[in-house]
Amino acid sequence: MAGLFDPITIRGVEIPNRIVMPPMTTRLAGADGEVTPELTAYYLERARGGVGLITVEMTSPEPAGRHRAGELCIIHERYRSGLRQLNARLHEAGARTSVQIGHAGGHTREDVTGYPPVAPSALPHVVQERDTRTVVPLEMSPDRIRQAVHAFAQAADFAKEGGFDMAEIHGAHGYLIAQFLSPLDNRRTDEYGGSLANRARFALEVVRVCREKVGDFPLVFRISADEMAPGGLAPEEAVEVCRWLVDAGADVLHVSAGCYRSRPSGAVMTPPMNYPEGVFLHLAEKVKAAVQVPVIAVGRLHDPALARRVVAGGQADMVALGRALIADPHWPQKAREGRGEAICPCICCNTCVDGMREGSQIRCLVNPAAGRETRLVFTPAAPGKRVLVVGGGPAGMTAASILARRGHHVALHEKATVLGGQLLWAQKAPRFQNVATNASVLQKFIDYLAAELRRTGVSITLGEPAGLRTIAAWQPDSVVLASGASYRFPLSWIIPPLLLSPLMKARWMGALTGHRLVKWFFFRVARKSNNRLARTLRAKGMEVNPIGDCRLAGKTPEAIAAAAELAYRL
Repeated sequence: MAGLFDPITIRGVEIPNRIVMPPMTTRLAGADGEVTPELTAYYLERARGGVGLITVEMTSPEPAGRHRAGELCIIHERYRSGLRQLNARLHEAGARTSVQIGHAGGHTREDVTGYPPVAPSALPHVVQERDTRTVVPLEMSPDRIRQAVHAFAQAADFAKEGGFDMAEIHGAHGYLIAQFLSPLDNRRTDEYGGSLANRARFALEVVRVCREKVGDFPLVFRISADEMAPGGLAPEEAVEVCRWLVDAGADVLHVSAGCYRSRPSGAVMTPPMNYPEGVFLHLAEKVKAAVQVPVIAVGRLHDPALARRVVAGGQADMVALGRALIADPHWPQKAREGRGEAICPCICCNTCVDGMREGSQIRCLVNPAAGRETRLVFTPAAPGKRVLVVGGGPAGMTAASILARRGHHVALHEKATVLGGQLLWAQKAPRFQNVATNASVLQKFIDYLAAELRRTGVSITLGEPAGLRTIAAWQPDSVVLASGASYRFPLSWIIPPLLLSPLMKARWMGALTGHRLVKWFFFRVARKSNNRLARTLRAKGMEVNPIGDCRLAGKTPEAIAAAAELAYRL
């Protein structure tokens, strides 16, 4: 029986444990796709956290397949030096490395690549890259298909020469290879369309030609084993394709699900908080039963106990943790040491994914250091100050725990009798960060922040407003104000009618227009400036550091990020 932290060997490459960091676009590469210090620092932090195999984000085998601006590039010699340096740093930290080679096919745009998009068939694709547009790609000729096949093989060879331990071929999530596999995207009538064998022909040719090019270099193939769309690739077909992929030369199968045509939406590719844990496990099990190569499972496997059971029970050989490793790069180390309660939980709010699609670099609501590793560098405070944090919402708790870890003497005052601030109200809302709300997931994050306060020795006072007299009595060197917004009406008047009424719980609330109307009312109408206490304290000669005002209160990612920026520099 294998364990989560047992090594596994793939074509002679030993991976120290069964934890995989799957590819997720960061936009931390340079404008031309070069490796940057920010990108290196981001991956290096995950390597130091104990990940066995780091899969660097998708890179296209040819310019026409580039998915997004700011995407890593591997296909030019001038980038090879940066890739070798990246690999050397990650290897020094104990991780093995892979890179995903993926062609966006019809799911890219000419304004991104400089080339017309291509696909198996000229069918419309809705593409979000900062803005959202519908594009109709060019149908690929047989010669154009052969060109793409050889581009994949050349990119795999670049990966080998660039120092990676293996490469992952992206055949999932509605990109070019998946477009050939899917009846929804492939309407061809030649040898690349129609039957399953014909639709799989392109994928198999890519694997065979890559194998011929790279020899014993390990190849991973990622597949959506269920497109979760009526008429799309179904699990039974996907299992058969997986058998053929192994015969063609795939060493590992990475089993995911979903595509941009999925129902109820393409968000199922990164399942939000209202989806169950291990949502794609049944697909990994089906593939595992059909092949004799290692299988990687993915999909809300954030709980260390669940990840252990997956490997020990033989449901999969390895587990991929994407958003969980953004939320806490040291998940593997903490899980290995039996400190699961110290893992910062991913709440599957998809702030990371949504922001990236809108053009932002990688960001995380629960981990403000993600993507900012070169800016938010932990340094001990010397000498430590007496710091009073006013406000027990997520921003105040984040600031207090970071300040305490740095060596400050920290107290936190919260006028309510419980910690959590407006995240307590957010649990009652139908949606949070554009995904359906799961109250227990948000409460888990509150509980983690509260536990961090205790672990770092923060003194907590609840049920007592922090007025001038209370603050002065503590004699702080600095006051951090995280008290949030003031409202023109009591929240008990505002929130139930807006968020709990039958009208708002109806389908209209799920519409973007309704969601924006609620945000507009909270941010523009119901709020007012909350700086009276800051003015009073400054008049008494105290050092005051506010974490925003009504502009940030309730905007959880921005507030937590501002809190961290302040706590790292104070």
